[in-house]
Amino acid sequence: MKNINITINDQKIKVPEGTTILEAARANGIEIPTLCAYEGMGPHAACRLCMVEVKGEAKEKLACAVKVAAGMEITTDSPALTEKRREALLDMFRQHTVDCHHCSRVGGTRIEDLDPWFCENCFFCDCVRDGFCELQDLARQFGISELPFEPKTADFPVDDSTGVLVRNGNKCVKCRRCVDACKNSQAVGILGMVKTENGQTVGVTGGKLLKDSGCIRCGRCVDVCPTGGVILMEHKDQLPYYAHERNVKTAALVDESVLEEVTALYGAASGSVSLGQLAAALKKIGVDEVYDAEEERRITAAETAKVLAKRRKKSPAIIAADPAAKQWLKENHSELEGDFVFMESAQVRFAAETKGRFDKVFRISGRNSLAAEVQDTGCADYFYNARELFRILKRTGADPTRLTAIPLESLGGGTAATEYEPVLGSVDWVPGGAPEIVDLKVKGKAAKAVICRNPSQVKEALKVKDAAFIRVNA
Repeated sequence: MKNINITINDQKIKVPEGTTILEAARANGIEIPTLCAYEGMGPHAACRLCMVEVKGEAKEKLACAVKVAAGMEITTDSPALTEKRREALLDMFRQHTVDCHHCSRVGGTRIEDLDPWFCENCFFCDCVRDGFCELQDLARQFGISELPFEPKTADFPVDDSTGVLVRNGNKCVKCRRCVDACKNSQAVGILGMVKTENGQTVGVTGGKLLKDSGCIRCGRCVDVCPTGGVILMEHKDQLPYYAHERNVKTAALVDESVLEEVTALYGAASGSVSLGQLAAALKKIGVDEVYDAEEERRITAAETAKVLAKRRKKSPAIIAADPAAKQWLKENHSELEGDFVFMESAQVRFAAETKGRFDKVFRISGRNSLAAEVQDTGCADYFYNARELFRILKRTGADPTRLTAIPLESLGGGTAATEYEPVLGSVDWVPGGAPEIVDLKVKGKAAKAVICRNPSQVKEALKVKDAAFIRVNA
């Protein structure tokens, strides 16, 4: 694909032909505000915040939907654009319950008076995304303080039927990120725009509850939601409570998937917070023992490698470790059940090895789907993702960025399954895209593996000729 010359804010740049204005801007460090565009997923042009001015065009263009053309001259920031973006934001606030915007303690609605660090220790507001909300961030950026209208009342019912995910239509801004993730990345497709007696919103098609919809509880809708429209059910009070409780022995099983987000939430440099520092913070709160989930994963990987080594079938082994991926495969490819090789999860193994040793076990991971496994199997008492862990750390003052790293506890064992590690190791989720083909050497012989970073890639993976392994993540 050839490169073409364009200009953004008087800056001359080269970008590949077929690139959207938003992609071109992002690739060159130019910020354009947006709520509906999520990297790796198609644009919906729903929020209209990414409008830009193009020389020679009478009307603004939406940067997420319009592709660049040779010689195009683009302006991403002007007084007129700022005013129109403020109007678009106000339209979102008209359909969004605003229990974060007014502070009865500060005594006003000026958003610049609301400090996220103060708010986290206040307990007055009931929105779990308060301080971590993209809509709130944009309100600060565009100086939206007092709302020139009466805030919307909560008129959509909250769906917490799964016991893990919570959908709140009152917080939804109709960006449709969750719809795109559910349909195009996760190949589940239960979410869409639905009409209700209180108006149109994003919801489960057919008017069903989440628990009756075919939801695999992967939690990717939580990952992409910019507001509090869909969240994980929180248990932020339980960890500090039981960690401090006399005669209650506690343990935490932690993996590195939380580190990047926790580090970013603290505003620290990437890679500057270690698992050992996180362990020190958890022990400062009062957790008795902190274990590295990677050790348990290596044990389950080694055991799965033995299963793969004994396999004699010519059809590819379809491998999954993530509970949501296992459920998706069972529901969508039951005809391939004889080829499924499911790894035992680190937390299930940890629960079996430590049975009776701890009164309360906390599972901490960046993988939201593990919350459903905790609920279904009882392999831990409470699940925490990075954002919830950060809130607990802030409330208790246990700041890992200021602590010295300590060793994590060990149960012993955990030898890596080296030959099979590319298909048995951790796989990061990405929306959309194509599966990755990896060449392995198993027992001295070449073997082809296909890595699917989301369920939508499985269709293409099954077409790969001579594949010995297909790893599926959700």
